[in-house]
Order: sequence, then C-alpha cells, then structure tokens
Amino acid sequence: MRTMPEILASKRDGESLEAEDFKFICTNIDQIPREQLGAFLMACQINGLTSVETSQLTQEMLNAGNRMQVAPSRVDKHSTGGVGDKMSIVLAPALRAAGATIPMLAGRGLAHTGGTIDKLEAIPGFNTGLSMAEMLTNPCFISRQTEDIAPADRILYSIRDITATVPQIGLITASIISKKAAEGLEKLVLDVKCGNAAFMKNKEDAVSLAKSMVKTGTDLGMEVTAQVTEMDNPIGLMFGNSHEIVECIDCLTGRGPADTMELVYSQADALGFDIRQSISDGSALEEFKKMCSRQGVATEVIDNLVNEPWSVLPKANQSHEIMATKSGWIAGINALTIGEVLCNLGAGRTGDNNDIDHGIGAELLVSQGQEIIQGMPWIRFDVNNELSTKQVQLIENSLQITEEVFEKQSRILQVITA
Repeated sequence: MRTMPEILASKRDGESLEAEDFKFICTNIDQIPREQLGAFLMACQINGLTSVETSQLTQEMLNAGNRMQVAPSRVDKHSTGGVGDKMSIVLAPALRAAGATIPMLAGRGLAHTGGTIDKLEAIPGFNTGLSMAEMLTNPCFISRQTEDIAPADRILYSIRDITATVPQIGLITASIISKKAAEGLEKLVLDVKCGNAAFMKNKEDAVSLAKSMVKTGTDLGMEVTAQVTEMDNPIGLMFGNSHEIVECIDCLTGRGPADTMELVYSQADALGFDIRQSISDGSALEEFKKMCSRQGVATEVIDNLVNEPWSVLPKANQSHEIMATKSGWIAGINALTIGEVLCNLGAGRTGDNNDIDHGIGAELLVSQGQEIIQGMPWIRFDVNNELSTKQVQLIENSLQITEEVFEKQSRILQVITA
C-alpha cells in the first residue's frame, strides 16, 4: 500500500489511482493531515477522476462507515438543490403510503439553496437527528447524516468547501452516491438541477454529472434514474423554511402548484410507484402525520399543522408586496435573485452565521406564463425588517415580462438511466 505523499505525487502527475489508494485515504481520514487532504482534492479538481476512479472512491467512502441492509422497495431520491425545492417532504410520505420504505438522509441549506433539514426544523419538535438504531426500525424518515455514515465524506466535504474543489464532478458523485448507497437502497432517483440558481449552470455539465452518478450508483448495485430539471425559475409558489412546509401540506392534499407536482409524480414514477392515488385519498397526508409523530412532534402540533399551518409555524411579522413595473406576460422569475435575497434577509446562512430565521419567506402571487398588469402585486415577502431599496430593486428586476403570450414548459429537460 502506498503512502499519502506517493498517492499525491501520482495524482498530481495525472496518473489514475487504484482502489487501494482510495481505501488508504478513507480508512485513515482522521489521521491524514488536512494539508494532504486538500492537496488530494485539488489534484482531483485539476486532473479529474475517471469513471473507474469515481466508482472506487465512492465504494471506499461507503465501506469506511456504517450502512443499512439492502431491502426490496427501499427507495430514495436526491436533489442537487434549488430555490423552492421541497419535493422530498412530499415524496417520502406519499411513497410510504404507496408501499415503499424510505430511509431519507438529507442536508441543510447551502448558499442560496434551501435545505430539507432546515425546512423540517421549522416544525416545532421535529427531530432531524435520528440515531442509526432509530433509522433501522423506521419505515419512513427524513434525518441528518450520522457521523458513522460515510464519515470520509463528512471530512472531505468540509475541506472541499474551503479549497475551491466543490464543483468537481467525480467528487460530487462520490459524496452523494456514497451516502445514498449507505441507505441500502434498491432504487434511487436523482434530480439534477440546471440553470442560474443551480450549481450546474448549463445543461451539458448537468448531464455529465447525472451520467456520472447513474453509472456510479449502478456500479454499487442500485437501480438509478437521473432527471435533469430546469432551475432558472423558482419551484412552486412558496420559498423559505416555514413557507415551504405550508406548500408541502398543500401538495399532500392535492392542492400543490403544477410544476411542483410534476416533479413529485415523475420522481415517484421513476422509482416504480404511482403516488397519485395516495395523495388523492389522503393516505399520503396520514403518512406525513405518522412521520412527524415518530420524529418527535406532539399530536396537537401535528393536528394544527395540517389544518392551520400558520398556527404552529413561525412567520415573520411584516409583509411587503412588490408591484410589477410594466404589463405583459411573465416569461420568467430569476430564482437565483429570489434565493439570494431570502438568504441575506435571514432565511439562509451567510458567512460565519449559522443561524437562520425559519419564519422569513416569500410567496409568489403569480406564475410563469400568466398575464400581469403594471402596478399589480406579484410577490409577497414576510420579513422582520423593511426591505432595503437595493433589495426591492433586485426583486423588481428578477421579474421578466414579455409583450407576447408565454407558454410555460415542463421542468424536466432530460431523463438518464443506465
């Protein structure tokens, strides 16, 4: 087995690494100096990882931690993140109602993209820190990654974040797929976002990442489908942590926005489950209530949550509506701008501040493709302080209006399978 300096020299010179090299790194991750791990990641960023190397790294990251037993109908999804991306919270209970087992490990928000864990923590009492023992006896949960699941990923990701090595496709693939493989999945669906508010800005890069994850997941024994989806416009009508929980409840009762439901249904279809019946007959909402109960939410809170969400969810104390500056048809709404404004208002994390305000959010009063009149309100922000002049201007400029009728398109750009 080679030493770390020998591995670094090999990757620095553009040579392919072997499975034993990745095994050495992942099993000794706590002992290897951070400088060497940073050098390894930068060498991967500059020289790339072959598909074989990516699969080997993913396998060794998986092997270095605990994992759940593979079982039939054990399925999950993963999204690369976006503005208004709330589908996991709808999909998990709906899939459970249709007969699936869902061991969903999710994350917090990153930059302008919201995180499933942050949204669920807007619900009073919701425990997002289940132990491995609790996960193993739970038929449907959404929880944070534990320290003993893919521990190498936890350390490597923290270093990637500060060494400008986040965008490397092989490293992204290994990070995502190692965690999903640890769930013991039979099937996995991936939502790979593409657009101004996604980490992959163009379709070519998104497709490359999707193909890498499908191949690597397949190599590890999962049936994987990737859907490349548009992320230039925000998803749904509600954005922010509490706000998106409200919209999730709407979706679970069949009243969700069309674009959100398109993604939820297509993801379930890719996993082999038709959830339309479970949503229409109320069983999906019942499974959501059971999931909340199993994860610590009091019965009274759950009842109020599904009947009058704002009676239990935090909400900022001021509302500000933004008016359209001209008439026409809505061609687009810049998701990146909306996400960044909300993040800076306190709904997301900025700099060293890890605190977020679950009650800050926004609601679209119109949709893409709809006609709008000058002076008509098109978005409402719930905040604790006045919006600055700069923020108002940014929001106004995020609305794209055309003089011609605009037809809204499907958010699904391409589907990739093995």
